[in-house]
Amino acid sequence: MTKHFAGGRIRTLRRTRSLTQVEMARRLDLSTSYLNQLENDQRPLTVTVLMALSSAFDVDPAFFSPEHDARTVGELRDVFPDAPVDQLADLAARHPDLVPGVLDLAHRSPAPAEISPYELVRDYFYDAHNYIDELDTLGEELAGRLGEPQLRLTRLATVLDRELGVTVRFRKLTSGPRRIFHPGGRELHLRTGLSEAQLCFELALQYALLALPDLLDELSASLPTEESRAIARLALAQYFAAAVTMPYEIMLTTAEDTRYDIDRIADHFGTGFETTCHRLSTLQRPGARGVPFFFVRTDRAGNISKRQSATSFHFSRSGGSCPLWVIHRAFETRGRITRQVAGMPDGRHYLWIARTVHGQSRGFGTPNKEFAVALGCDLEQAERLVYSSGLDLSPASATPIGPGCRACPRERCPQRAFPQAGRRTVVDLDATVDESYATVTPDPRGA
Repeated sequence: MTKHFAGGRIRTLRRTRSLTQVEMARRLDLSTSYLNQLENDQRPLTVTVLMALSSAFDVDPAFFSPEHDARTVGELRDVFPDAPVDQLADLAARHPDLVPGVLDLAHRSPAPAEISPYELVRDYFYDAHNYIDELDTLGEELAGRLGEPQLRLTRLATVLDRELGVTVRFRKLTSGPRRIFHPGGRELHLRTGLSEAQLCFELALQYALLALPDLLDELSASLPTEESRAIARLALAQYFAAAVTMPYEIMLTTAEDTRYDIDRIADHFGTGFETTCHRLSTLQRPGARGVPFFFVRTDRAGNISKRQSATSFHFSRSGGSCPLWVIHRAFETRGRITRQVAGMPDGRHYLWIARTVHGQSRGFGTPNKEFAVALGCDLEQAERLVYSSGLDLSPASATPIGPGCRACPRERCPQRAFPQAGRRTVVDLDATVDESYATVTPDPRGA
């Protein structure tokens, strides 16, 4: 078993609680010298000490996990694109209390406006591992109160009427938004053509906005701007609605029983492919975790409009995504699931599956929405998925992909669109080569 050292995180935890080593050791029932050795990475973190830390200081064990550092290393790579991965990993592990300040300074330069409110909300969910316990639990409780799925829709409409004074008008809209709430008349109008699951989602969304405003405000309060807080409140209400439509325990049981067969899960809940994938990426309840997925939605141009991660996959902030990534091949196999074993430059390997999804047709001559949706997980989790069947899951078979050309250190990549940021581009006038943007690593001595 690989030894795990977490000295930097233990030291950070102690300092944030304003404790001396003697005081912390006493609370953990350890000797001061042993705690000192843990903090200086002279002793590995054991399961016993991990559980003692978690219990004594009410902290998630994931705080000490190597996955936590892997996420941080991915973010640091954007700031220091030419730094060796082992140096970034050392910084993340040994000085975790300094990393947030470094990232904050980098993101504020050259202009704060470069981080959009949507990116701030994405980062909020990324930091939460795409799981919001309060909303997930409340959504599951409401679903339990409503009863069987076939009764959930009508009973939810009754709850809105009796508890919140809202009259629901089904099939009131023939086009436009799926849901329009009229505060003055306390009426909720819903568009025709929606499935039962979609209608349940919209009703639950409206319920969250009207019944849980204080909780939504509290959960979004840490975001820095009113615009980002407003976006977060809507996203949190949508999270709650998904928890009502696809309650946690039933969702997890169905996923495990079907080996995460998305089509079978979607059929069970009456939900679409994208909605089902998004919900699967949130199954991270402590003590009852599903596969930790990464969820992505992109268009044909490579613009990522949705991205959530329950674990350590790093999405580049700029420069687009890797063209060798399976999500871009999904457009070639419309409506069919495409699979890929992929490897990142840091040596980590993943299983990805992707498929196209399409919006409702709006008539001849009107552009239709079309996206590719992808779910990915660490290769060590792949056997839990039906999509691993028949695939060579060895790292040697992996397609080499990257976080986006500007952040990718791979040399001689045939698909490189931009040189790696931070490296000097060199031009050889005496040779014609196939690879674009040959670069050299800066000499730290300035030579």
